[in-house]
Amino acid sequence: MTRVSVFEYKSFKKFLLDWIAQTPSNGRGQRKLMAQAMGCQTPFITQVLNGNYHFSMEQAEACTRWLGLPLAEAEFFVLLVQKERAGTRSLENFLDRQIEERRVKATQLTNRLQISETLTEGDQQQYYSSWQYSAVHMALLVPELRTLESLHHYFALPLPRLILILGFLTTKKLVKVKAGKYELLRPVLHLGRDSPLLPKHHANWRLRAIEAIDAGVTGNFHYSGVVALSRDDFEWAKTRLAAALEDIIARVRASSDEKVGCLSMDLFGL
Repeated sequence: MTRVSVFEYKSFKKFLLDWIAQTPSNGRGQRKLMAQAMGCQTPFITQVLNGNYHFSMEQAEACTRWLGLPLAEAEFFVLLVQKERAGTRSLENFLDRQIEERRVKATQLTNRLQISETLTEGDQQQYYSSWQYSAVHMALLVPELRTLESLHHYFALPLPRLILILGFLTTKKLVKVKAGKYELLRPVLHLGRDSPLLPKHHANWRLRAIEAIDAGVTGNFHYSGVVALSRDDFEWAKTRLAAALEDIIARVRASSDEKVGCLSMDLFGL
């Protein structure tokens, strides 16, 4: 089950209610445990979650420790508590701006996935010029695809083209070659959201997705749908997709390397 993320919420109370509901036995006993961790009585927890009472700042911080929230989520939770405690509209608006800034930052994948590896601007121009560079790069994670012959058979790329790509990856110290086998040195790269090459990178792989759809490859997953939704739900869906991607990447990192795939996710306004 995907863990609820506090970044999806505008109310700390709704977040806690959903968090409790997701625990075993539909949250039985969780309010008592929360109260113990925060140094208060269980009825007070119920009054906060179901009424107009609020946590103090000390109680909010203690709650984040009990929940085991990472620092960024803990800070966001405390901001939500501060907003609901705000006594003036001016302060509420001030905190709203901080909350929105944190929410936007949380959906930026570089921060969520903790990616720092990148290439120089000139090398990025070549690496992202075609889907083939990143595909061959990632394919080297699979033990059976670490030779020129196996890559040629798998991707059906012309040998001169494949040699060019492997030469680039080797020169830039992304891979190394030893006894005729290529090994990955730097498996994770990230293209910043402000890079002029990002549209090209997305387009390369969307075109590959279209080719896979046209080929009727079984076992793949494709979804396209147009929906009408509220502005709040649009932001909720965007945050939810980012959280799901974070979970997927965490599992993929620990997964055995047997298959090469492309993961593309889109949500955009029309």
